[in-house]
Amino acid sequence: MNDIKIKLRHIYIPYLLIAIGTISIYSTLRWLLDFKLGILNLKQMMLDYWIPIGFAIIPMIIWFRKNVRIININGKRENGYFLYQLIATITIVIPTIIAQEYLKASACELHEIVSVNEISEAKKTDCYKIEDFNVIKQYAGLYRTSRTSGRHNENLNFTNYFVVPIVDKTFDLNQTNQKFWFGFKFTNRMSNHASDSEKDRRWKEFYNESVNDFERYNYSDFKYLKVLGNSDDKDGYISAILNRQTNLDKSNVVILEPEKKAFEERFGKKLAWIFGSFGIGAFIFLLMSIIPTLNKAEFKRFLNKKPLKDDELKDILRFLIPRGEHFTTAILIDLNLIVFVLMVFSGLNIISPTPKELLELGANRRLEVLNGEYWRLFTSMFLHGGLMHIMMNLFGIGATCALIEPILGKWKTLIAYLLSGIGASLISIYWHEHTISVGASGAIFGMMGVMIALLVTKTDRGFSGLYYIILGLYGGVSLLFGLLGGIDNAAHIGGLLSGFIIGLLIILTDWKKITQANTRYS
Repeated sequence: MNDIKIKLRHIYIPYLLIAIGTISIYSTLRWLLDFKLGILNLKQMMLDYWIPIGFAIIPMIIWFRKNVRIININGKRENGYFLYQLIATITIVIPTIIAQEYLKASACELHEIVSVNEISEAKKTDCYKIEDFNVIKQYAGLYRTSRTSGRHNENLNFTNYFVVPIVDKTFDLNQTNQKFWFGFKFTNRMSNHASDSEKDRRWKEFYNESVNDFERYNYSDFKYLKVLGNSDDKDGYISAILNRQTNLDKSNVVILEPEKKAFEERFGKKLAWIFGSFGIGAFIFLLMSIIPTLNKAEFKRFLNKKPLKDDELKDILRFLIPRGEHFTTAILIDLNLIVFVLMVFSGLNIISPTPKELLELGANRRLEVLNGEYWRLFTSMFLHGGLMHIMMNLFGIGATCALIEPILGKWKTLIAYLLSGIGASLISIYWHEHTISVGASGAIFGMMGVMIALLVTKTDRGFSGLYYIILGLYGGVSLLFGLLGGIDNAAHIGGLLSGFIIGLLIILTDWKKITQANTRYS
C-alpha cells in the first residue's frame, strides 16, 4: 500500500499537474493573445496542433522523465520509459487540441448585416449573415496547388481555390484592390507513386471537374459566412485573387467562407470530448502508474536528487553541441533544424509545404538554375518538404557524418558533404526537367559514397560493419522507395557517385594521415 502511495505522489500527481497546467495555461494564453488581442500572427495549424504538442512534450522530457524511472518496466528499459512518456504526452495533447476547437467556436461572434459594405474591420472570430449580397462570377480567380501527405509522401493532394468578389446590390467592384471575396475550394487525392503522365492526366481531369462544379455552385447554400484567419487556405485564396489583381493589398483582404451548419451548432460535443478524452487518458495513466512495481534503488536516487544513470536526453543535447569528433556533424544537424524552424514560423505548412513555396525559398529546378540562379544548387540542401522529411534526413546526417568525421576530420567532412550535395543537385536538374527538389538526402547519399570509398581503400577504421548496415538499410530502402515515385532518386544516385569520387580524392591526397589514423584505431 505504501508503494502505491509513493507512485501516486511521485508519478501520477505530477502527471495530473502537468496535464491540467498544459491544457489550462495554453488555452488561456491562446484566448488572450490570439482571440482577444489578435497579436499571434501564426498559421492556425501551428496554434491548433503543433504548439499544443510542443507544450505537452517539453515538461515531459525535461521533468517527468525522472519520475517514471522509479518504477520497474518490462522489456527494454529505455524503450519502456519512452513509451510511458509518449502515452502521457498523448493523453495531454488530445484534450488540448479539442480545447482549441472549442475556444475557436466560443470566440466566434455572429453579426447580422444588410450589406457587405457594413463590415468595417473584420476579425478572424467574426461571422456574418448578410441580407443582401451579390457575387460577380465573371471576375472569379483560381489558384491550383498540390501537397504531398502520408508517412512516406505516398499521397498527392490537389486543391483548386476559387474566389469571387462579393458586393452589394449596386455591383460596385474595385478592380484594383477589391476587399471582400467569397471563397470555396475543391480537393482530390491520388497516389504519389503514379507516373508523371498519370499525375498530369489526373491534374487536368480534376481541373475540368472543378471548373464544372464552379459553374454550378450555389452561392446561397449556407447558414452564415465566416472570416478566414491566417491559414494555408487563406494563402491559397489570396494567390487566386492575385491572379486577378496583381497590386492587391493583402492586409486589407477579407475572405468569407460559407458554413453549412447553423451557428448554434458550432460547439457540437466539443466540451464533452475535452473532459471525456482527458478522463479516459488520466484513468489509463493511473493504471500504468500503480500496476508496475516500485524500483527501490531508483526511488532512492530520485529522492536524493541524483542525476539519471542513463540520460538519453542529455546525450542527444551534448551531441548537438559542435565539438570533438562530431563538430561538423552537429553543425549540419543544427543548421538543418534551424532552417526548418524558420520555415515553419514564416508560415509554411509543417507537414507539406507546396512546391511553389519551396521554390520561392530556394528549391532546386532546372529552369531557374539555367536562368542564372545557381545558388539553388546549394540552398536546396537545407530545405525540407515537411516534418517526416527532415526527421529522416537528420537521422541520415547523424548516422553517416558521425562515422566519417573521425576519419576525415571536420573540414574535409564538411567539404565532402557540401560538394556531394551540389553534385546531387546537378544530376537532379540534368535528369528532371520540371521536378522541384529539396532536402539533405543527396548530400547524405554523398556521405554513403564516401563510406564506399573508405571501404574500397580499407581505411574505414573498423566501422565497416556499421557502414554496411547504413548502406543496406538507409541507402537501400531510400532507393527502393524512390522507385515508387515521389522521391528524387536522380539526386540520390548523383550524390552517391559524387561522394565516392570526392571521398577517393580526399583519401588519396591525404593518404598518409588517414592510413596512420586508421592504423592507430585498428
